[in-house]
Amino acid sequence: MTAMHAVGIDVGSTNVKVALIDEEGALVGAAGRPLSTSTAGDRVGQDADELWDSVRSAVREVTAVAPAAASDVATVGVCSQYSSLVPVDADGGALAPVKLYLDGRGAGRCWEILERHPEAFDTWVRHHGIPPVGGGLSLAHLLHFQHDEPEVHARTAAHLEVMDLVNLRLTGRVAATQCTMFASQLVDNRSVSTAEYDGELLELSGVDAATLPPLIPLDGVHGQLLDDVADDLGLPAGVEVRAGMNDTQAGAFATGALADPGRCGLMIGTTAVLIQSMPGPGADLDREVLAMPAPLRGRYVVMAENGIAGRAVERALELLSPAGRTGDDHFSELTDALAATAPGAGGVLFLPWLAGSMSPASASTMRGGFLGMTLSTERADLLRATVEGVARNLRWLLPAVQDLSGTTAVEVVLAGGAARAAGVPQVLADVLDRPVRVLDRPELAAAAAVGRVALARRRGDDPAGGPLHTGVTLQPEADATAVHDH
Repeated sequence: MTAMHAVGIDVGSTNVKVALIDEEGALVGAAGRPLSTSTAGDRVGQDADELWDSVRSAVREVTAVAPAAASDVATVGVCSQYSSLVPVDADGGALAPVKLYLDGRGAGRCWEILERHPEAFDTWVRHHGIPPVGGGLSLAHLLHFQHDEPEVHARTAAHLEVMDLVNLRLTGRVAATQCTMFASQLVDNRSVSTAEYDGELLELSGVDAATLPPLIPLDGVHGQLLDDVADDLGLPAGVEVRAGMNDTQAGAFATGALADPGRCGLMIGTTAVLIQSMPGPGADLDREVLAMPAPLRGRYVVMAENGIAGRAVERALELLSPAGRTGDDHFSELTDALAATAPGAGGVLFLPWLAGSMSPASASTMRGGFLGMTLSTERADLLRATVEGVARNLRWLLPAVQDLSGTTAVEVVLAGGAARAAGVPQVLADVLDRPVRVLDRPELAAAAAVGRVALARRRGDDPAGGPLHTGVTLQPEADATAVHDH
């Protein structure tokens, strides 16, 4: 059989990452590009064309460095952060900035659904899992565009999540799946494999169905690379592009959570997410965790968004570090601080809720800070406290995840950019009191995962059954865990 390679593309909130994967699932090459975000009050957005240019630039870098491998690419997989919507016209052009998940507009339109239809809350919980109770999710974005930006709505051919926007630019086809449209709250998730919107949810919401992308099978082919796009990216003509997924779903593959119910995936980038597999639908609305359809027929994963995490640590580093330091300097300083300080950070506590609290207790007005500083507190103590604060927030969430999944997590598999800082995985192991396995090149985990999934599906293999590409495993240290227990 001819050797096959794959390209995986992960569009996060702050960076695009691209991975070139060989037929064994090993990483051949990688590249990344930063993304810029504009914020004004409750408006949070990104330029769709700049985002696409960042994807193109990163792919071109990877294929230029490894042209022989690039010439054997047979398939492309794409994932992205989600609940970030962009309206496109009939030609696929963006009509407005991507409305990110941090954009709170449209919340009032969701509450209006409940005012019009008292039965809506229970209907949404039964059919989808998440009631229509606020902003940030794509249902609110859809309603905002429709009612509050009518000039945009009038020209909109489809509203797309970011992964589906990238697939549109790659293939020329407008399409989505049950998985990519999860945050629209318009698909019945009581079974996994549907390719239709829920008529009852559509009617209750009042969303204009003509602006929704058609749904395709969640494990299907989105389309083939357009010839001019293939030439631009340095890839062969006719390469298949698989149906997209969101970054939590990609994380379930990357961390092996779909292969082992006792394995808990942990993705720490801008935000932190805990992931465990589930045999069926379910929700714990009191603690804001629920089952999300996985990109495997009949399978689910726990959706447990813990909120701002790596970005909270980065922000503390930006404020506490000397002027002129770069991102690499920050990682170095954080590593040094963790090595120079003891668990507990001298009694300093860091509250990581710089943009509100999410699961297991949602509070948009919650705010962060440092507690317990004394005259002997050093900057290194504050830096350690930021990492410990993020870890304790995850410890607060873990019981809710285990209760919903019905399985105790015996180990944690760590992915995401935060894992690059030496010492962070040990803090997580100590606070969570579980072994923490760190994926090889953890910052590329989602991009590599969607590439591997695309290859497996191309070959007809089980995409959840491949080996984990891990580096070190950290065991919890009893004395440190006792400090955090206290």
